[in-house]
Amino acid sequence: MANFCVFGGAAKGTSEQFINDAETVGRMIAARGHKLIYGGGRTGLMGAVSGGALDAGGYVHGIIPYFLESLEVGNHQVQKLDVVENMHERKAKMYVEADGFIVLPGGLGTMDEWLEVMTWNQLGLLKAPVFVMNTDSYWQALLNMIDHANNTGFIHSKGVFEMHVAATPDELIDLIDDKHQAPG
Repeated sequence: MANFCVFGGAAKGTSEQFINDAETVGRMIAARGHKLIYGGGRTGLMGAVSGGALDAGGYVHGIIPYFLESLEVGNHQVQKLDVVENMHERKAKMYVEADGFIVLPGGLGTMDEWLEVMTWNQLGLLKAPVFVMNTDSYWQALLNMIDHANNTGFIHSKGVFEMHVAATPDELIDLIDDKHQAPG
């Protein structure tokens, strides 16, 4: 069993596929006996991934700052919901508990979390794989920018390329299964 921290939007986005993939990812994580750690909301993709995991009998731990609990409607159906002081405490708590990270489509908060985890990996503060759910090529422009920054000498590859990108939930879970079963 591994603990996967999932980042994703508190909004649904413009495509029904975003919600469908988020629910599927949650179900697949639970079906493999992994624990889901996420931002604690029940709206948007956060709500979909946690709902999928809960529907499949999985263990879900939400972490939400008190000022967002009312905005994101804190999910009190999860097994554990921590209400913390601020965003920094939320992220620190999520990072410490995670063995790996999954990035679903989302906005600025999702990008902030994803890029911070990549930075922490590069600096050696974390050593955890990052799995990107690139539904309908949602993240392609940012993935291209990351490649460009690496190719022009501004990113040290060892932290960035512990990143695995998938177009579908099936591809994502295959990448997770391969990494989780790999030695070391």
